[in-house]
Amino acid sequence: MNSLRVRLMLPLVLFGWLPAIGAARLMGHSLDWFFSSNGFILFAGVFIAGYLISGWALKPAAAVMNGTASVLRGIPPTKEVADWLPQDFWKLRCDINMLFAKHRQSLNAAETHASQTAQRLLNAERLLREAFTALQGIFAASDEGVAVVDANGAIIASNAKLDEFLGRPIEDIGGRDARHLMEAIANRFAEKDQVLNWISGSTTNPAMRDQLEAETAGADGRVYSIRTAPMQTEAGDVIGRLWMVRDCSEVRGLKQQLRESQKLGTIGQLAGGIAHDFNNMLTAIRGNLTLAELSPSASSSDVRDKLSNANQATQRAADLVKQLLCYSRRGTGTQMRKVTNLKKLLADVQGLLRHSLDPRVSVRIRAGMEASFAMADATQLEQVVLNLCLNARDALPNDNGIIEIGIENVTHSTQGHETGEFVLIAVRDNGHGIPEDMRHRIFEPFFTTKDSGRGTGLGLSMAQDIVREHGGWIEFDSAESQGSEFRVFLPRAKDPENIDDDVPDLDPRQLQTPAGQRGTVLVVDDEAPVRSIAVNMLNFLGYRVLEAGDGQQALDIVMRSGEKIDALLLDIYMPKLSGRDTFKQLRAAGYDVPVVVCSGFVIDPDEFTILGEGRCPPVDIMLKPYALEALSKSMSKAIRNAQPPDAFARSMTPVLSA
Repeated sequence: MNSLRVRLMLPLVLFGWLPAIGAARLMGHSLDWFFSSNGFILFAGVFIAGYLISGWALKPAAAVMNGTASVLRGIPPTKEVADWLPQDFWKLRCDINMLFAKHRQSLNAAETHASQTAQRLLNAERLLREAFTALQGIFAASDEGVAVVDANGAIIASNAKLDEFLGRPIEDIGGRDARHLMEAIANRFAEKDQVLNWISGSTTNPAMRDQLEAETAGADGRVYSIRTAPMQTEAGDVIGRLWMVRDCSEVRGLKQQLRESQKLGTIGQLAGGIAHDFNNMLTAIRGNLTLAELSPSASSSDVRDKLSNANQATQRAADLVKQLLCYSRRGTGTQMRKVTNLKKLLADVQGLLRHSLDPRVSVRIRAGMEASFAMADATQLEQVVLNLCLNARDALPNDNGIIEIGIENVTHSTQGHETGEFVLIAVRDNGHGIPEDMRHRIFEPFFTTKDSGRGTGLGLSMAQDIVREHGGWIEFDSAESQGSEFRVFLPRAKDPENIDDDVPDLDPRQLQTPAGQRGTVLVVDDEAPVRSIAVNMLNFLGYRVLEAGDGQQALDIVMRSGEKIDALLLDIYMPKLSGRDTFKQLRAAGYDVPVVVCSGFVIDPDEFTILGEGRCPPVDIMLKPYALEALSKSMSKAIRNAQPPDAFARSMTPVLSA
């Protein structure tokens, strides 16, 4: 019996017993009657009635409570309980079940969301840890000394590079106070006061963002850059400051080298312009000397020797101009390469070195018995050997300096591991050698170990570029205090004979032919002296010659004059209408007259193939100053292209029978 039934039964017994006492009194019974067996029977009856009534009264309540407990547990009530439940209970049960289902769904969603949030927090924590580790690594590995200062002037963080710059840990410099750090940084520079004044500007101007370069005190004299920038929130409030110190000595050196390179580029352009004008003058000088040699008044051996010497000097001047063109980068290209006798080239270099070396320096040439030929531009290779020899000169001791130049034919494996025939040119010296820590940089442009003003650092770089363009490479060995050896490998020429065309080399006196017999040539050049010497040479060779001072005049003669032109000698650089435009318009109009291009600069033949849009390219390209023999060969090729083979043979008959 539960407590609820007891509580209900007590008032029922009480309210049943009291009316019984009242009824007994009305019937005349005394109070003692109640304590007799009859009274006991009456009390037992009341108690049993109260017990039964309380059980019956509590049956629905117990059913409701058991049904509610079943609903809360999610199980249906028993049949005994269900019989006592009212009909409205089942509707209430459905509502409660729906409410509990929604509650469980909300709890499940909340639990899922909490789980996902926890996972995202774990991922964010992992990413933050990785980012912090990476940032720490970058901060530590930075090549800049970095200090992070908060708004109160306390150093939040710094890296080892800053300690290296200061020469001691930052903790040894007044703890984490930024003022002591700034003083320590300023003390590292020669202009201490200037640096301190610049640093103090960040105090008066919190938004200061600036950079300063200064040299450090001491013998090293390195250049460092100090940069500062504020740390700001999105609202623009300054919450700290960054200080960065960087060694920019190498950058400043590169800037200086860039300025020197720009100067050299300007000089190169100037050299190219001078070379062009000089070539025009040399063309006139050399042509007149050639014609003077062929004149009857030059029959005297003394006069002929003088003219020959003058002609050789002119040729040497032309070679020097070619060097200027190479220097200005306007004379490179494979079109100037021919089979070159490298032993003769080394002999010429030895002659040039006599004027560039101290007489106490001994220059030795060691060559094998076998001839050495290579397909090369002789002027460029001469420049390579000269650069190597001049570098050797600068490394020689003050006395007993020796430069040895060797040449031999070798069978060698290329850098691609293919075996081939090569010509080896070796330049050895007994100088101080190259330090081991600098050997990997000696071919870098502008890198030099010489004192300021003694070298640009371009010699070996240019030499390597030239040799590579010729299909070769450079190797070297060096030992400190014992000297260096540079070895240049060039592909060996299979055929030492260099035949430009089928016209045999003739004595200049055999070239003379009655005027006009060979054909008509139009000479186009804006320089009157150059045009005049070309006219005289062609007249001497037996051509009928017409003249044009510019490209437009040449087009008028070819297209409108009605003259039959067998060949054109066309200059390239003319002010009114250039040779390129003249050639292009000539081919566009359908005129395929043979053209010999002549210029003070080296010309790429492929350029004229494009300009001619597939029509006849130039027959030949001549570089000023040209010799009479070269002019004769080029014109012969041009006339041969303009005339049928039998007509050309008839025009050459007087020459062959002379």
